[in-house]
Parts: sequence; structure tokens; C-alpha cells
Amino acid sequence: MGLLNASALVGGAFATLMAAAPAMAQETQPTAAETEATSEVEEIVVTGSRIPRNEYTSASPVQVLTAQNAQARGLSDTAQLLQQSTLAAGSPQVTSTISSSFVTDGGPGAATVSLRGLGANRTLVLLNGRRAGPAGTRGGVSAFDLNVLPQSALSRVDILKDGASSIYGSDAVAGVVNLITGVEQDGGELTAYYTAPFEGGGEQMNFSGTFGKTFERGSFSISGDYYKQFEQLQGDRDYTSCAAQYVFDAQGNRADRIDPRTGKPACLDLLWGHVWAYDNTFASLPGRFQYDYDGDLGNYIPTVPGSLAGQVPVPPPGFYLVGYDGPSTAVMNGNHPFDDEQTLIPEVERYTVFAEGKYQLTEHAEAYAEVLLNRRKSSTKGYRQFWNYAYAGDWSYGAGYGYESWGGDYLLSPTPITNHNSASQQVDYARVVGGVRGDFVDPGSFLNDWKWDVFFQYSRSDGDYTADVILKDAVDSQSYRTDSCAGEIMAVSGRTCIDINWADPDFLAGNLTDEQRAFLFDVDKGNTVYEQAYIEGFMGGELFDLPAGPIGAALGFHVRHDEINDVPGEITRSANAWGSSSAGITQGSERTAEIFTELSIPVLKDMPFAYGLDLSLSGRMTNTKTSGSASTYKVGVNWEFLPDVRMRATTGTSFRAPALFELYLADQSSFASQRTVDPCINWQQNLTDGTISQRLADNCANPNGPGGGVPGTHNGAGSSATLFEGGGLGQLEPETSTAHVIGLVWTPKFINFSAAVDYFEIEIEDQVTSLGSRTVSACYLSDNFPTDPVCSQFVRNEGTHRIDTISGKFINIAEQTNRGIDFTARYAHDLPWGDRFSIDGQATWQLESREALFADNIVDTLGEVGNPQFVGNLNLQYERGPWTGVWAVQMIGHQGNYASYGSDTATVGGQEVYLKLDAPFTAFHSFSVRYDAESWSILAGVANLFDELPPQLTTLNLGEFSTVGTSAFTSQYTEGMYGRRGFVRISKSF
Repeated sequence: MGLLNASALVGGAFATLMAAAPAMAQETQPTAAETEATSEVEEIVVTGSRIPRNEYTSASPVQVLTAQNAQARGLSDTAQLLQQSTLAAGSPQVTSTISSSFVTDGGPGAATVSLRGLGANRTLVLLNGRRAGPAGTRGGVSAFDLNVLPQSALSRVDILKDGASSIYGSDAVAGVVNLITGVEQDGGELTAYYTAPFEGGGEQMNFSGTFGKTFERGSFSISGDYYKQFEQLQGDRDYTSCAAQYVFDAQGNRADRIDPRTGKPACLDLLWGHVWAYDNTFASLPGRFQYDYDGDLGNYIPTVPGSLAGQVPVPPPGFYLVGYDGPSTAVMNGNHPFDDEQTLIPEVERYTVFAEGKYQLTEHAEAYAEVLLNRRKSSTKGYRQFWNYAYAGDWSYGAGYGYESWGGDYLLSPTPITNHNSASQQVDYARVVGGVRGDFVDPGSFLNDWKWDVFFQYSRSDGDYTADVILKDAVDSQSYRTDSCAGEIMAVSGRTCIDINWADPDFLAGNLTDEQRAFLFDVDKGNTVYEQAYIEGFMGGELFDLPAGPIGAALGFHVRHDEINDVPGEITRSANAWGSSSAGITQGSERTAEIFTELSIPVLKDMPFAYGLDLSLSGRMTNTKTSGSASTYKVGVNWEFLPDVRMRATTGTSFRAPALFELYLADQSSFASQRTVDPCINWQQNLTDGTISQRLADNCANPNGPGGGVPGTHNGAGSSATLFEGGGLGQLEPETSTAHVIGLVWTPKFINFSAAVDYFEIEIEDQVTSLGSRTVSACYLSDNFPTDPVCSQFVRNEGTHRIDTISGKFINIAEQTNRGIDFTARYAHDLPWGDRFSIDGQATWQLESREALFADNIVDTLGEVGNPQFVGNLNLQYERGPWTGVWAVQMIGHQGNYASYGSDTATVGGQEVYLKLDAPFTAFHSFSVRYDAESWSILAGVANLFDELPPQLTTLNLGEFSTVGTSAFTSQYTEGMYGRRGFVRISKSF
């Protein structure tokens, strides 16, 4: 049996186990031994409540992730730990790789967590129980960047699995993530960690140190951490280096178009080395011209076929017409060395210092403080196309500068490529917390022994970002020239114009001279500052006794100020970045004032079918400067109706005020290239090339679509589309939501076992979003085309067929819904010979995940690639003396897009082929062994033990999912992108 089959078999067995019993996780329910000890545990404030209580008495479900378990799985990053939890893994997450490849909130290199797939803006992140300020670059900063806190500083993570705005305020819609740092210590520890994929690229290393001291009246600790993730290139793995079609015949054999120059499937990455041609009415002509860089194209195709002679320009020597039929399409250049050299996993470097301390002021009052300083550097490399337009033949203006060697009166569009497409970020983050806490001493008063806490928090994210840009005025100076421009000064950039022959083969291949690069290219630099400051205070304790026990209460206030100031680079602000949208300064602030209260009421105790029945109530009043006032509530029931068996249920409301960038994004209009925003350009040729789907082609041709049907030869030439974008200040309303959770918990005393099953349902109304430049593609790829309301958000000219305007402002859309079932369990057993075995895990089965972009447009992505119905984690641990072995499994259920696409076949180049649109059940296994000595420990293991790859999918432009090479490009398969990797962790205490 092969390793991959073995992996699937073992993973499938685990999945069956998880489905057959309440699945397994580190739930905040005690084992039998722990249950006996809880009566002696001091009451503390736990995630999900501000009333002092023991964590095992909470009505809200809380999942616990420990740093030790993460280390045993070979994880060294906070983002990896959270994004692989079952509450997050069932939906797309923003990793540093994803944010460097797509436009995401927080900018390139950011890593966030989105619970239940409802968005990072709807997941509140706390640090030691206190709201943590956002970090990142560009105008979309609004969520906590997980780069800020290294995993080495963590002790554990509590994830509250239901809405909690009434307890923690805005953004706690999908749940709350509470990052909890280390415990008090005397002495220090040094740790070194290194992991390396067996194939090279994507290595990670981490060095950290901590030191703490406990005094008679206080304690302090300080930790430092250095982390580096090395870059992994697309060419470092064969499954990410070539975007072959990945299609099949009826017998299941690969049916990709074969490139005769290599004898292998043709790569369909970014095309290069081409000159497009149009007639004098700007109508598209068959194919495009490609230079013969290897000197062998004549062995496979004619320079221009006789059937097309007189219909296309007569090219100069070395150029061949390609892309007009199957054989000529097979030799199109689609895998430039730049492709293999672009970043897949970005380089990230982080430096962190975290310090915390406390000092006993009096017998009943204690001062405390936290300081967090972090610097994140990240960078990526990429490549891109750019183009202009020129007159050919007799229309050109001079030998050596134009295109007089192209015969005939035609228009040309040379389309070179360049690797001038890199970006970098440096984000400096600082967070300071200072407060005083204690308890009241007032014998005879109900406030006696009440605990109180007042603190101030200030955070500042200061991010510099750079991006390679192509200067628009420099490109425009080269279009439609009939004379030399040498010596002219560009109006915006101030560059001195030079004459360039864009059809020069070296220029087309990206081999520009230093003079050309200096004229056309620049680097734009911007800065983003996000500040958050707030003061919060609360107190809690017992009011009075009822027959079933004391009533617990808490009340408090919160006053917060948020401010953003994003200043894009001068080139971007002046709209002089070719092929990119302009951006103005995003600047604004928000003031939030809140009061909240919470009650815990014991109703019944030690009665038949009511061994314990508790009721919890919470409410919050919120007032914001920009969005008015809102109130939220939450009701919870904790009912032990049989010994060791209890039901817990919560229902409540939450809300999210629009983020600052959603309110204040500078109103701006930009001019987007038709070829950038319109998927219908040359759809007939693209269908022949096999680069788009039949469904997209049919929608483009549909006469009932926007502006009528788009001709198959529509080339998009002429004026750009005008894109209007901006914040919705004065128009946006807060998002509101409701959340319901009901579950059963079993904690038998006769066995060291605990299990829980929880049903959850969250529904958001008036969700805020903007499609921006994605609007046109969203329309033509919609399952509801052409009646999808998104198709009304742009205007296509009925005469020219060009996109005239696109509306990209932030608006409130109808709703988003997510519901499903969480399974958690844990079992531990002490063996007669002194060893200990334990098994724990968690699983989530989603029942619904849908979004309504507009009231009558329902988009349900559940079960599609990137949105699995089932995800699970399983950990088996065996302890024998100083040795501990851990086998861990991350499971991702089957996903498929056949129903969404509507077929399993497509016509490519006149041939019907079968598509691969599904991702099979996948399990990533890891194994590690740890040895603990008196003052040191060593852990070593292998992650992705069976070298499981990301699912391989059809790469045609179907609009169904993203791929890199032939691999699914979603956050669930990060381990597959690395491949099998070894890791080692060494710690020394002193």
C-alpha cells in the first residue's frame, strides 16, 4: 500500500471514529479526576464571563488549545495554531501566503483568524482577557494580526464558540479568541526551534528566551522571540510550478494539451512574449504573435497559415502566429522563468518582546502591567503583464523606434512581462496595559469579597509598505506614437521620455535595459498608522444566597477611541500606477462608550432531574460616534438533569459597528484597464485556448446580460472603466446578528472521560462589504446570471461593449448564515505499569454556510473547495517516564464544485474533456517524541508524515476556486504546500 493510500486509510478510520462518537477535543469539561479537584480550584474569570467562577461551570462552550500540543505537531506560529482549529479550518483563512497573493484586509503578510467563516472582522481577539488593537498596512486595517504575538509567549488559547457582544462588545459576532500568556516563574528558559521541508524552501526557525522572578509582593517576567519564515518559491515544488489544464478523457487518462517542445502538458501560467493585433476598427484578429526564442517554432507551425494570410499583419522575422488552433495554442509561451521565481510562501521575519508584572499595593489591591513590542518584516516577489498600443507598417513613425517591420495597416498591442512586481512591509506594533485590581472588604455588605478591575490599554500599529509600480504616464507616452518622444518630460513622474520598441523580443520577455527600467518603473511607499486606546472597569461577586446557591453579578464600563491614518504612496495617490487603482488618504476615528452587566442565577440544585440548574444573563448598551446606539443581550442555561450529564444553551444578539476603513476609505475614482476588470474580453479566443470555462463564455454571449451579449472578439480597446470606491460614512448601518447554541456534556466519574456535542447557529443581517473591481467577474461567474443583482452594479456600453462604470462603495448586504455541530471529547487512562495514554480531539460538521450578496441572491458555498463540511483534529499521546510520544491528525473532508459549476465536462479547443473539480478527504499526519530531563528537553518529529499533497484540480478559469500550479490554493492545505518536513525543538531552563 502506498504512503498516500495509507494516509487516507488511517485518516478515514479516525474520521469514522469521530463521527461514531462525540468527537474529541480539549473541551473545558473535566475528566473524572479533575471533577473531584474542581471544588478546591480558586474561582477565576474565564473566557465567556466576567463573573468569578470555575471554568467548568460556564454555560458557554469554550474550546482550549495548548501551546504544548501545538509544539508536538510541529507548529511554531500562533496563526497556524488557530487556523487549524476546527472552528476556523472549515472556511478560508487569511494566511501570510493568502494575503500576499490577494487583496485582503490588513495588507500583504497579515495573518488573521475567522471563526465559522464569518470573517476576521467578526472574530474578537483578546490578549489575557483584554481587547487587542489591530495591526497591518493599507487602508483595510481592522482585525488583530496574529503575527503580533509569537506562539512561544502563549500558554493556551481559549476559544469561545458563540456570540458574545453583550459581554465583550463589538466584533464578538462569531466568537472570541482569548490568547493567554505564560504563568509566573522563577528563573528562565531558552528555546530553539527549526523545521525544514524535505524538498527545501519554506524553512522556519525560532529562538526565544524567558525570565521571571517572584518577589514577596509581586512578580515580573520578560520574554524575547525571534522568528523567521524563509521564502518558498512556486518553482520549489513540481505541483505548484506549472498550471497545466489537468483535464481527462472518458477513460480517466490525462487529456491536457501537450506542448511538442517538451512532450509534457502545456503550462497555462501568465502568457508572455506576445504581440496582439487588431484591424483599424480595433476588431480582434485571430491568434497573437509570439517570438521564436528557441528557434524551433518552425518545426511545429507555419509563420502564418495560408488560410489567414492577408487577415493579419506580416510579422518581422522570428515572429509566428499562435493561438488560432490546437497545434498553435500548444506552443504558446505560458511558463516563463519568472513564474518559478515568484513567491508562494513569503519571507517573514519577526522580533518580539513581551513583559508583564504585578505588584501588591495593599492586602486587597494589586497593580499590574503588560508591554508588547513587535516588528514584522515581510516581502514577496511576483511578475505581471503590461501593454500599450502602436501603429504598424506605414503608420509607424521611424526606423529603429516603431513597428515599420510589421507589414500592413494594423494596430498592435505588445504585451511584455516583468518581474518588477515585488512588495514589502514593515509593521511596528506596541501595546501597553496598566491597571489596578483587587477586592472589596466591607463585612456585612453584599459587596464584601467582590473583585474589581480597572485598566487602560493603548496600542499603535505603524506600518510602512512598498510596492513596485509601472508608471502610467511613461506607458502612455509610448502609445499611438507617430514621432519620437525623446527628451520630453513626463507631466506626473517627471521622467525624461525615451523611445522604446515594445515589440523587441528582449523587451517582450522582460529583459529590459537599465535605461528602460529607470524610465518605466518606480517603487511606491505608503504608511498606515492605527491607534486604539481605551479604559475599562468592572467588578463582580455574589449578591445574596438563594436555596440553590449564591447569585453572581458583574457590571462595568468601556470607553474606547480608534483612529486610522493610511497615506498611500505619492504615485498611487496621483493615479500614476499603471494597471492599479488610485487611492486617497483614509483617515478617521471612532468613539465607543459602553456599559454592561451580567448575572448568574442558581435556580435549582440537588433535586430529581435538576441536580443543578443555573441561568446566566448579560446585557450591554453601546453608543458610537458614527453608527448610533445599540443594545445586545445573551441568555444562557446550564442544566444538569442527570448525574454527570448536563445540557447547556445560549441565545443572544451581537453587533459590529463598521470598521474605520469601511467608513472612511477616501472617496476615489480610478481608471481600471478593461483587460483587468472584464472577463469577457476575447472570450471566444480564450475558450479556444482553454483558459476560460464554457459557462463563462456562454454568459458573456448571453444577449440578456448587461449591455446585451458581448461579441466573442470584443477586445476591450479604448477608454478604461471608471471605478468608484469609498467608505460608507453616513450610509452604513451596524451589522446585527443572533446566535443560538445548545449542547450536551457528559463527564462520568467512573472513567477519565468527557464528551460534548453542541449545535450552533449564527445569522448576520446588514453585513458590510464591497466587491470593487471584482464586481464584473462576480456577475459573469454567478450561478444566478444574468438576474444576479450584482450585475446591476456596473454599466456596460451597448454600443462599444466596454465597461463604463463600476460601483465599489461599501454597502450593507442582506445576510450571512452559518450553522453546524461541534463534537469534542477527551479520554485518559493510567496503565498498570505507570504509563499514561490519552486521546483527545475536536470536529466540526457544518450544516449551512451561505451568504446573500443581495436580498434575493443566495450564495451557498458549503461543501465547495475551500469550504469543507467536515474538519477534525485528533491527538494521541503516550507518556512513559521522561518520554512522550504524540501522533496528531488534521482532517479535511471531501469538497466538490461539480454542482456549482453545473457539469463535469467542458469543451476545450473543440474537444470534450472531463474536469477535476473535487478535493478528496485529506489527512495530514504528524508524529513527535519529546524527552524531558531535569533542566532541559528535546522534541523531534515529522509533520505531514505521508507527504500528502494539496488536492490537484482543473486549472481552467472556471471561477470556482483558486489554484497555484495544479494545486488547490486554499488555507486548509498549508501543510501540503510545504510537503513532508522535519522539526526539532530544544529547551533549557535555568
